[in-house]
Amino acid sequence: MYLLKRGRSTALCIACSLSCVSVSAFAATAGASAAPRGAHAGSAVEVASGVTGQGIMSVDALAPNFTGDDPEHVRDALAGHPAPGQPASITSRVRAFLSRPFTKAQHAASQSSARADRTFTFVIPVSYGVRYLSKKKVLTVNVSLAASEDPSAILLKETVKGQSGRKLVVAAEAKEKGFVQTFDSIQLKQEGSARTTVRFSAVLPNFDHEHGNGDFAIVLICTLAPPYLTDDIEHSAPTDEEPTDITRRTSTLHGHVDAAWLIDRNEGTIISKRLRLVK
Repeated sequence: MYLLKRGRSTALCIACSLSCVSVSAFAATAGASAAPRGAHAGSAVEVASGVTGQGIMSVDALAPNFTGDDPEHVRDALAGHPAPGQPASITSRVRAFLSRPFTKAQHAASQSSARADRTFTFVIPVSYGVRYLSKKKVLTVNVSLAASEDPSAILLKETVKGQSGRKLVVAAEAKEKGFVQTFDSIQLKQEGSARTTVRFSAVLPNFDHEHGNGDFAIVLICTLAPPYLTDDIEHSAPTDEEPTDITRRTSTLHGHVDAAWLIDRNEGTIISKRLRLVK
């Protein structure tokens, strides 16, 4: 372990009042949610390809290569610094709910436009933890989404730039020779909850596991709540143990998960809407 020297830490509070947020239960049948493979021409697919907010909860299929909302775009819009080329839809949605005060009445009205503006869909690719027992026709999911730096938060996206100098240089040479790294992590934290593991088990007799080639993703449908976003930046100078100049930015979105799905990333097929989050 190396000593992290705290450089600059900023907390971005966009709302004045904090409210207790509750996780809404979502129960849909696994068998009914699995649309036929190759069904790309239905109205559900056309709607899902551009659906935003809570409208996605009612779809039966997603567009092929569905990517959802980019966590970085959501973060930048909340911070007031949208990148050039960022979808205007995300920026306008964020401005819409930030311009209205957050009240308990709005939180209770699950179908209100205010809540729909605050609902985002994040797609997290998974490379392990999904298993299908062909003889028993049982599909199981056991995937940890926890962030390495904060096990109580869900890691939505992480970008690492630069080369590590470990075993290559000594501390005195690290920065001079260009061994400078930046870690940009975006995570989701649910108030009062540390549920970051996705679990599921069900009999799916018609599941075509060979066709999907194991290219799965977890879809999280989340509603943001005050303070919406906090930002933390840390810097650590090179040491002999870790001869790299490192800057870590950790952006935390605040809210709760309304639903967790398992999908085929290539075709957009919704395999199940009944995944659950546990500790």
